[in-house]
Amino acid sequence: MIARPIAALALLGAPLLMAASPPAAGDGNGNWAAGWFSAPFAPIAGQPGGTPAIFANQTVRQILRVDTAGNAIRLKLTNELGIAPVRIAGVHVALVDADGRLVPGSDRAVTFAGGAEAWIPTGAPLLSDAVPLPIEALQHLAISVYYKDSAMPAAHHGDLVVAPGEQLAAASMAGARPLRGPAVVSQVEVARPQRGPVIVAFGDSITEGAASTPGKDMSWPQQFAKRLAADTRYRGWSVVNAGMSGNRLLHEGFGLPALARLDRDALAVSGVTHIVLLEGINDIGWWNKPDSDVTAAQVIEAYRQIVTRAHARGVKVIGATILPYKGAVYFTPEGEAMRQAVNAFIRTGGLFDGVIDFEKAAADPADPARINPRLEPGDHLHPNDAGYAALAAAVSPSLFEAPRR
Repeated sequence: MIARPIAALALLGAPLLMAASPPAAGDGNGNWAAGWFSAPFAPIAGQPGGTPAIFANQTVRQILRVDTAGNAIRLKLTNELGIAPVRIAGVHVALVDADGRLVPGSDRAVTFAGGAEAWIPTGAPLLSDAVPLPIEALQHLAISVYYKDSAMPAAHHGDLVVAPGEQLAAASMAGARPLRGPAVVSQVEVARPQRGPVIVAFGDSITEGAASTPGKDMSWPQQFAKRLAADTRYRGWSVVNAGMSGNRLLHEGFGLPALARLDRDALAVSGVTHIVLLEGINDIGWWNKPDSDVTAAQVIEAYRQIVTRAHARGVKVIGATILPYKGAVYFTPEGEAMRQAVNAFIRTGGLFDGVIDFEKAAADPADPARINPRLEPGDHLHPNDAGYAALAAAVSPSLFEAPRR
């Protein structure tokens, strides 16, 4: 599937990273939960969203939205898919106002085991110390990373701002330029005063938000999180996006298959209680490729394995039906029959802890095998902003509430 611009900005620089931090003081009871997440991605030349980037003596700033409130944060940086260590020479965080400016007085230095610099070994993540910084749900946050030495982060691509030299605390960085590149932060954890479900949206580009308006937080998980934040009944809830454009269940697409990345990108997300699984259209669309042919039965078996592994960790899985795709570049009648069989199983197979009918929410009433033309940009595969709003509206919060006794 087509990669979307991630609603985030980052300023990167080029040093190498360091070791894991000791336990950090949070809210006193260990109630840390992911407020934002981005699945790590290996830099692969020629793949959408995968072109490597090298930073040296540069500051990289990323702007992202944190979807749950708390009184402190900590950052997880990724080099899990890297090919060399990465050194970080400094990291700052600051709140961002509605006009995209840093909030005066909110800038904080981030430390790692008490130090400003950090080294991330090849294949490892890095967790920061706690940063005392009160944050509201849906608050935008600027994260600035200074790379002193040459570094090539292996991370999901986002919309970054890059500036020469060390400008971590600068409200406006001199000589800054935009860049679509690797954003080394993979998770923002929040020390929540209130507990609630942590919902991981796990899927492909339709979860990531392909074809939505860049920088406007319009993916279906972001729109669902906005709906929750407007209702006091859902304080402490968090929705994070582990979508990866081009992802497949059983074979590599753009990134590791879902079965290979499940533990890192869903089950290891801080505080996870639920997964919303929307995967399979790329397996179905490419069903007859010589190196990756699949059947409906194999897709269903992949679902069974995801649910089994999640349940073993005490995590519930909500299944989402696969959207219509008639007219898309890889549509075939055989693939459509497979999609219908898979969706029938999602609805009636009894595997999942709940079901969201995204197919029904997106289908054209005049031709249910197609996405409603009002809800897609013309590629007949991805929703547009209105389409993602329709998906978000189809998600009932009751799916994530504890049963009443």
